[in-house]
Amino acid sequence: MRTKAFLKNGIIILAVQIFTYFMDFLCRTVFIYTLSMDYVGVKGLFSNILSILSLTELGISTVLIYSMYKPLADNDENKLLALIGYYKKAYHIIACMIGGIGLVITPFLPYLIKDCPDIDGLYVIYLLYLTNSVFSYLFIYKASLFQADQKLYVCTLGNCIFLSIRNIIQIIALFSADNFILYLIIQLPFTLLSNLFLSRKAEKEYPFLKRKKYPALSKEEKETLMKNTFAMFNHRVGATILNSTDNMIISRFIGITVVAINDNYVLFLNMINQVMGQIFSALTASVGNLNVEESTQTSYKVFKILHFASFWFFSFCTICLFVLLNPFIELIYGRNYLFSLPVVGIICLNFYIMGIRKIPIIYKESMGLLWQDRYKPLIESCINLIISIILVQHFGTAGVFVGTFISMVSTSLWVEPLVLFKYGLKMSWKEFWLANLKYFLIFLMMITLTYVAGTLYHGQLLYEFLYKLIICILLPNILLLLLFHRSEECRELLSSINIKSLLHKK
Repeated sequence: MRTKAFLKNGIIILAVQIFTYFMDFLCRTVFIYTLSMDYVGVKGLFSNILSILSLTELGISTVLIYSMYKPLADNDENKLLALIGYYKKAYHIIACMIGGIGLVITPFLPYLIKDCPDIDGLYVIYLLYLTNSVFSYLFIYKASLFQADQKLYVCTLGNCIFLSIRNIIQIIALFSADNFILYLIIQLPFTLLSNLFLSRKAEKEYPFLKRKKYPALSKEEKETLMKNTFAMFNHRVGATILNSTDNMIISRFIGITVVAINDNYVLFLNMINQVMGQIFSALTASVGNLNVEESTQTSYKVFKILHFASFWFFSFCTICLFVLLNPFIELIYGRNYLFSLPVVGIICLNFYIMGIRKIPIIYKESMGLLWQDRYKPLIESCINLIISIILVQHFGTAGVFVGTFISMVSTSLWVEPLVLFKYGLKMSWKEFWLANLKYFLIFLMMITLTYVAGTLYHGQLLYEFLYKLIICILLPNILLLLLFHRSEECRELLSSINIKSLLHKK
């Protein structure tokens, strides 16, 4: 049952997310060709500001979904209703807080942009972004049951339908009106409709949600939730500063045009991260169920296989990004939207490190290990901000991304697995680190060979890109298969066929 749920989630989510990002990419391409680079930069900056404002969510959704695993397994409807009721109140408060804080910082927007562009309706644009962010927290609390119950595909499919219709209407609006404000207004009703649709869908799937009265959580349960929420908030701070402050620093110290260039790279990185994020969210529920029902040894065996699968996937993706990003962006948008190769290299290295952290994080969070490293994200955030601000003034854009790299290597890369192995799996982490070191050295070898092989052919830009694409698809995967085909993790992964039976092997 666990495997079937994961496979169903993974296959549907992957297909839907690929289609969703194709629509997003199409809409963005039209956006770039119909509006100026200043609008692209403002779009990226305001998106980052709203990501930081979303910290008021505190990470409570992750904590509450983790708390739903056991009552779902026990079919305890009263406990689930109590958690949903708590979720509802929390999200209403959060929506009000985001709206209030967002309004307070409105007068200070020009100070966040170096050489602020002369854009009509700059404040209106920001307020529309803010309104859409507030709307995203309304009517959505019931849908959390889908994620906890290993049915995340329902949310993904529902969001895809409304997002695709929205993108089509936005493309038509851009071609006919060239108006950014109209483009943003179109978002608002679709955000609300998507949330309402998922809420009604949840009521049909779980009829007990239609009850008008929600039981209250006990004082002890609320204290536990608040303790874990505080810890999760710290983790959200770290993740948000790591992922959402780069554009703000670039905007303040370099300029909005470079934000527009960075936003093109962020689009492709986020495309992979969010697709995999959805799949990993589906995996989290299965891992949570695994940890409840199976032994630590079984859990660790699955961990090793998933960690190897994660290394394979993110090595392959990182190599493709490093070799193909600049040729693709030049092909679609032109040379004016390119970063230098060293900057692309540090962006891709950060992407790889974030990727190989995902499985340890999933295991740690599914085991409820949030409190043990609650201060790590705050330290990481301070390191990231301080170093990025110092280095951006000396090395430009590259300095911002180097700051992110240093902050991750000095904290998250070793603290997260330490907590998992010490408090969760309760075993030595020596084997894990030796595997990680081996994986990283092999990754460096593969990315070097693939890049060199990609430079052997020179011709028209399109043909060059297609040649490099073929090299990226074949060479890393052949090398990985040759190097690991005899390893236990690789044999288990390949024999399971799309991780079939992986999550229920004894």
